[in-house]
Amino acid sequence: MFEYQKHIESGEHEKALELIFKTIDDNPKDETHYINGAIVLSSIGKLEEAERFLQQALVLKPDSFSAGYTLANLYFNAERYKEALTLYLNVYDKHFEDSDLNFMIARSYVNTGDLAMSIPFFNTAHSKNENDTDISFEYGLTLCQLEQYEPAQKLLKSVTEKTSHADAEYNLGLATYMKDEDVETARKHFKRAAEIQPDHHLAQHALKKFEELG
Repeated sequence: MFEYQKHIESGEHEKALELIFKTIDDNPKDETHYINGAIVLSSIGKLEEAERFLQQALVLKPDSFSAGYTLANLYFNAERYKEALTLYLNVYDKHFEDSDLNFMIARSYVNTGDLAMSIPFFNTAHSKNENDTDISFEYGLTLCQLEQYEPAQKLLKSVTEKTSHADAEYNLGLATYMKDEDVETARKHFKRAAEIQPDHHLAQHALKKFEELG
């Protein structure tokens, strides 16, 4: 364990950075310290500095999964989805079974508008981690957008069975109505969404529309 890690864990970011810079001076060829420095820098909002640290880590070790994945996450969180996707795909070959990596690739494809390309990556992420409600929800939501309502229903239902999730209930209502035209069951899901989140405007709007339809 490096001396600076205890300061990272206790949230002493400035002290941690001071020691990381010293460690880098002593070990300029070790990419680990650049990665750890980038994580601290990004946590205090210094994203450009974090980006430079990660790029330097990749110069030192071009095949570093940790550096590539961390930089990709940095780009994703900054809504630089195409750059994130490129980096995720760069590390994919050696880590193609990693659930988190597949999930982030899928989300990147969704955010660049290529929903169909996201599906195999969602599928792998879900098969590796079926109880992860974030994966199940995002996968189900994307299937709804692709009008694949039957598998979407199964995924969204698995989310609502595990947790109170207003958006999952709302989209499950939509999928149920679009697939089966089952107004009553759809209405129940919209009501449940509004109960979980009273300011869920889409659910409230759907309930109002159904009332108008009678």
